[in-house]
Amino acid sequence: GRRACADDRSGTLVMIHYAKGYWGLPLFLKLHGSPFPRTLPFAVVSVAITIWLHLWDSGREEIVRSFAHPYPFQMYGFVIGFLVVLRTNHSLARFMEARTGVETMGSKWADSVAMLNAFDGCTVGSRSQEIGKPAMKQDHEHHDDHARFIARLTHLLSLLHAMALQHLRGDEELENIVPARTRRQTNTTAGPELKRVRDRNEAKESAVEIADGPEDEGISGYLGTRAIKPNGKEETRRLSARYNHMGAHLIHAATDDGKQARKNLVNPFLLREDPGLWARCCAATPLAVIGGLDPHEFKELDELDCDRTYLVLAWIQALIIRRYEDLDGIRVGPPILSRVHQTLTNGMLGFNMADKIAKTPFPMPYAQMLSVCLVVFNLTMPIMVAGHINNLWLAILVNFISTVAYQGLNEVARELEDPFKPVHINDHGMPQLQAMFNSKVRAASPSVKKTLTHWAQCDSWEVEKE
Repeated sequence: GRRACADDRSGTLVMIHYAKGYWGLPLFLKLHGSPFPRTLPFAVVSVAITIWLHLWDSGREEIVRSFAHPYPFQMYGFVIGFLVVLRTNHSLARFMEARTGVETMGSKWADSVAMLNAFDGCTVGSRSQEIGKPAMKQDHEHHDDHARFIARLTHLLSLLHAMALQHLRGDEELENIVPARTRRQTNTTAGPELKRVRDRNEAKESAVEIADGPEDEGISGYLGTRAIKPNGKEETRRLSARYNHMGAHLIHAATDDGKQARKNLVNPFLLREDPGLWARCCAATPLAVIGGLDPHEFKELDELDCDRTYLVLAWIQALIIRRYEDLDGIRVGPPILSRVHQTLTNGMLGFNMADKIAKTPFPMPYAQMLSVCLVVFNLTMPIMVAGHINNLWLAILVNFISTVAYQGLNEVARELEDPFKPVHINDHGMPQLQAMFNSKVRAASPSVKKTLTHWAQCDSWEVEKE
């Protein structure tokens, strides 16, 4: 039952995917994320006017005498259709440009993990020789520090990505950050990750340790509280997060945290953006971070109301420089290491391009003018239908289809032009994007020690000559 609940709620955490079989006909019955419910109030009013005009004989006769030809209304309908299509095109462009910015952001930041993993874990050179130790021996002794560096780096980059997504959707609540579950240990090449130490006094002074064991050890990024029950037994309460990988288009982060599913919060007949609903939708779609948030990070981030992304970026830059200054740290030349900083900056450029979409609304005068014109269209369409269609049921059908088509395209545009708003069901699916990024940084940080050992064994093989 618990798994079924999580899978049911996962549909509210990802972009809406749909099957394309049977010529798209099954989409007719799909209500979740559909614009049609929001067109029904306009269609009902317009159809009601059509019925009233058909039943009012004297009024209908006057309409027939007044409008000998529908050409004036046809011109008005053409202009409205052009305005609706233009807005829809711009909305789709905003939707895809925002997705491009987020993908660029995540791609560049994941690239930096791969580069630093190689720079810090595989390079040998002057520093190992300066302290009088053989290169290979230095590499093996260097592995533990390297593992901690990469584990903290992947944690901070996962946090950076989560802070960026929170900023884009206008979410300021750090409680909406949950720890990501540890990676699946199905092979021996998995790299290190961070997890929270349950009791600082029992382990290390630091609040983090290396977690490189099997999946059932717990949740990577464990962040919980310890409580003593009345019977004297200790109980640990943890935030439970699940990461499911079911194919590239079905990657999602399903949470079992008891929060209300977003699809139960959003009214399918109305687009609402009040602050209370906004906050509840953000809480219903938490973001999973590798390693979670430790108290120090929570405190530092909580002091900022916005632009927390830049604070986490500063932490990452400081971590890289600190590691470079260590005697056993990154052993590549400054020009090569500068590529990492440039890659991080390119990721920030993608973030700011997406932020441009989030901060810049569709122009109000255009939206206002189109809304007024559509209302006038919905009110005058029954007049034209009543004057030129004698059959009542055919008049109702034509009026209903026309109103739903025009109003439906406008509702599609209204929703897609703001792709990061959590109150819109057809947003980009922030938990899914975060889970996909976590998958990237995990794949980009394999165990260097095991890889080097395997390569050392391969070096003993003889190369087959042609």
